[in-house]
Amino acid sequence: MPLRLPSDEDLLASKRRAARAARAEEKRLEARRRMVRVGLVGGFAAVLLVALFVDMRHLTTRMDRFGRTGKEARRGDAADIAAGIDGGDARYADPSGLFSLVPPRGWVRVKKPVRGMFNAYFRGPYGMDLGIQAVENRGATFDSLVSRLKLVERNLAADTHMEIAYVGPHRAVRRTAQLFKNKVLTLDFLTGDLAHHIQFAAPPELFDEYEPVILRLLETYEPGTLLPPAAPPAPEEPGSEKSDNS
Repeated sequence: MPLRLPSDEDLLASKRRAARAARAEEKRLEARRRMVRVGLVGGFAAVLLVALFVDMRHLTTRMDRFGRTGKEARRGDAADIAAGIDGGDARYADPSGLFSLVPPRGWVRVKKPVRGMFNAYFRGPYGMDLGIQAVENRGATFDSLVSRLKLVERNLAADTHMEIAYVGPHRAVRRTAQLFKNKVLTLDFLTGDLAHHIQFAAPPELFDEYEPVILRLLETYEPGTLLPPAAPPAPEEPGSEKSDNS
């Protein structure tokens, strides 16, 4: 049977298939490049990224909503939190000495936070929560922290309303974002050898009511420090041991 040379239609179809394959490969490589760019943000920025944009519906188990009666203080309500601040409630101190603060009165501290993301995690009424993370600062400056967070925004094409704020005397990056059923406030700042990330989440209809009292609460936040490594035992001086014959 004689060989049939490819027709013009066959050649055109082959070129189209090759072009489609090339476009698919370019999309695959671009997706990989995007993942690499996100990975290069660094360990601390990656933690911030996960903490801010994870679906809060999977972070919190909804508590039953408490009834609200005007300005009457309910357990864990805004008036209850304010009363705890003014009444000098006992402070919560991180076991590793990384930070301490007056916890929100009436909120439940979760002993094992989801995915180990936070050093301390408090769950309140109406589906609200407050998470605190303190990790080692490996040479970051405030300017580099701002640059990393801006890079996260660009990679996600997200607008987190970034601005400069303060946690006590410490300059911080303040961000807010609307997620699925929650509005989230985050504060990121550096103190000595520690980098701090604080996250407050609440339903949108309650966010403006609770944000001021949470910010008042964070005025009680006191950063700690990483514990220094144990010093090696001092070498014994020559002749310090007595001779058996002495």
